[in-house]
Order: sequence, then C-alpha cells, then structure tokens
Amino acid sequence: MSLKRSNAIVIGHYSLGEADKIIVFFTRDYGKVRAVARGAKRLKNRLSGRTEIFTYGDLIYSERVGKDLHTINSFDIIESFQTIKEDLLKMAYCSYIADLIQHVTPESEPDPDTFDLMLSAMYLIESTTDVEIIVRAFEIRLLERIGLNPRLDSCIICSGEINDNNPKFSIQSGGVICGKCAKLGHHAFNISHESLEIMRKMANIPLEVIQSLNILESNRQEIKKILMGFLSFHVDMKNLRSLGFLESMEKDKF
Repeated sequence: MSLKRSNAIVIGHYSLGEADKIIVFFTRDYGKVRAVARGAKRLKNRLSGRTEIFTYGDLIYSERVGKDLHTINSFDIIESFQTIKEDLLKMAYCSYIADLIQHVTPESEPDPDTFDLMLSAMYLIESTTDVEIIVRAFEIRLLERIGLNPRLDSCIICSGEINDNNPKFSIQSGGVICGKCAKLGHHAFNISHESLEIMRKMANIPLEVIQSLNILESNRQEIKKILMGFLSFHVDMKNLRSLGFLESMEKDKF
C-alpha cells in the first residue's frame, strides 16, 4: 500500500456491513476515488461527521494497487457546506451535480479542471439565490471537459454563421443549426438568439459573473430543455437518482 493525499469532495457514500461505509470522493489529484471509512456508521467515530455528502477536505488514503476500493486514513474538513445541507433546493441541485460527476468521470483519472469547476460551483451555490443559472453553466462546462461540448458559435452541419432569424439546436448532431440546414430535415429544437447568446456566455464568462445575468423565465426554460435533452442523449442519465428529487423540488419552488 502507498499513502495518497489530495483535496477532495465527498460525492457519494454507501453502507458496508454493520459499521463501515464506502465513501466516493472526487479528488483534485487522483480523480474519482472510492475508499472505506472504517467504523463511520458509529456516532463516536472520527470519520462519522467528516464524510457527509458535499464535504470538502484534505484526504489521506491508503491506495490498494490494482484495486478499486482503498482505505481512508484521515479526512480533515476545509469546508462543510452546511448552508447547502440545510437548504433542500440547494441540496437537490448539488446532489445532481455530484451524480453527474460520478456518472461521467472514470475511476482514478486526475481531472483538476473539473474538480475546480465543481468546487467553484458549490461555493457559488452556497451563497447565491439563483442556483439554477449556476447549474446550467456547470452542465455546459462539464460537457466541454468530457469532450461533448455543444457547438454554439456556428452551424454544426455547414459551419456557417448563425445570422438568420430561425436558428435551431440539434441534440443528435450536437449543436446549433442554421435555418437553411434545418430545412434539409435535421431534427432540431427552436432556440432564440437570446437563449443562444446566454449559453455562449455560460460557456465563456467567469462563473461568478453568470449569477448577475438577468435572464427571462422563457429563456431559462428553453436552455434547460435543450441541455437536459442533450445530456440525456449523449450521457444517458436515466440512472441518476437525484433527478427525481430535483424535479420535485423545482416544482415546489413555483
């Protein structure tokens, strides 16, 4: 065994026997890591309160070479994100983010950029009242990190500029389509120029600036429809248990 150390976020946990838990960490230096927290189900155990979902901390674990399950030595909290845990809507959105990370990232492959993206999103979610816009930007940027970013700057069919009055978005083709190509029979959603420009900003401007954008509800719904459809088609999200929870919380919001 060798000791590994990295900043990490708890993105999942599962029971293991009567006293132990399997904790799923997203680490900055080693990617997604699964490790056993011995005795974590006992209230007085030192790891019991430290390995709650969304907790960000300094992880030391013993790596079992050639195995996919390691052993936690220590996990010291840097940020508990308690405000998120006390707000059901914020918790629902963060559960969705954590599920996405678990679903699309491979085991033990370093991805510091995606780690930094998730951590930045969580800090913003903790402090903002407009959680949804941060999560939509997170989706776009996560897609870029895993090589599935939708094309937003030009027609994905002909590479021409999107300068007509009737742009479309093709989930299957992977991006925006000009009106001319849409007439050729490519299945696509309508997308307004306003929503397209907002999506471009979500992909490019600093994450902390996005929450200050003034976005109409019609544009929010259009962007959500497109991104959820795109993710469902290219990532296959039917096994994401957090989606049902999030959908029920969003309904209660209105």
